[in-house]
Amino acid sequence: MNILIADDDSISRSILRRVLRKNGFCVTEALDGKDAWLALQQPDAPRLVILDWLMPEMDGLEVLRRIRALRSDRPPYIIMLTSKGEKADVIAGLAAGADDYLAKPFDIGELFARLQVGRRMIEMQDVLISKADELRHTQADLQVLTAHLQTVREEERTSLARELHDSFGPRLTALQMDLMWLDRQLRSTQPPDLTECLDRVVAMVPMVECITEQTQSLCASLRPHVLFELGLAAAIEWQTDDLAKRTGLNCSLSLPAGEFELHEDIALPLFRIVQEALTNVTRHARATRVDVCLNLINLQLELEIRDNGCGFAPNSTTRVKALGLLGIRERVGSLGGTVEFSNAPNMGAVVKVTVPMPCDAEQTRTGN
Repeated sequence: MNILIADDDSISRSILRRVLRKNGFCVTEALDGKDAWLALQQPDAPRLVILDWLMPEMDGLEVLRRIRALRSDRPPYIIMLTSKGEKADVIAGLAAGADDYLAKPFDIGELFARLQVGRRMIEMQDVLISKADELRHTQADLQVLTAHLQTVREEERTSLARELHDSFGPRLTALQMDLMWLDRQLRSTQPPDLTECLDRVVAMVPMVECITEQTQSLCASLRPHVLFELGLAAAIEWQTDDLAKRTGLNCSLSLPAGEFELHEDIALPLFRIVQEALTNVTRHARATRVDVCLNLINLQLELEIRDNGCGFAPNSTTRVKALGLLGIRERVGSLGGTVEFSNAPNMGAVVKVTVPMPCDAEQTRTGN
């Protein structure tokens, strides 16, 4: 660790230099307060400082005040070194911003004890700063994801409204007109033309069938019926079959041999993860094959989606704009699991999700 010794006493400075270098420290020296102030303003300035109180040009207290006024997010840990050991002087040094105090002549054991405290404080500070940075990045990701989800929600509503208007509207209007015609025929004082009435009814049947199919398709897209009726494995099989039919991709599927049940709160996020990963494959991977594997290993669910496409671009898995991958990461996090995005050697991309297996789901397993 790099340490700065700021002391105008060459003998004291020489003793400290030898002792510290002997114990693995990288030592930088300042001959007076002005040199210390200049050294501590550098981007790579030492984080651990032994600062003498009385020095020419600028005393230690002034150096302290200036350094603390900089408001750096990684301030140095400063130990005041002086022959002035009165209580009032100690208080003055601490009030000016010193982290610790060491009186001359100092004991080597005491010096290293105080340096050890300083080292630990710096390490703790770095950990806290790192965690704070992670938290800020996570908050930024969540804000972007929330905005994206709101946009997707509005787009889905617009798409649903357009589908209902364009597909259902004309057919329902036609059915309404035919029913009104039949109503007039049946209410007429004249006998109705049964052949024409039958033709109208026969023509209505395919429209009703089409509306039924479209309704089922919309319901499946909004809430996958197969997932809640047959379970996660069946839903994944249905999704890969549908993908193969729509895109021509060669889809390989590997599922657990035994039966198992998952609560909707777990099964639905996992199913959406599969959907998002497969969507990424069709949009970006330029792949001809995708393999989906679901395993139960050591009380954990392991889900892997692997393709033979172009793989993830550099840094794409950490970019805020990679909203699909961000959505996968957040869903996995909500389940207490982990996710890895990687590129397979000489192949494409791999998404590997590991989620703790719930105890109740484990108890329902059979045949494995």
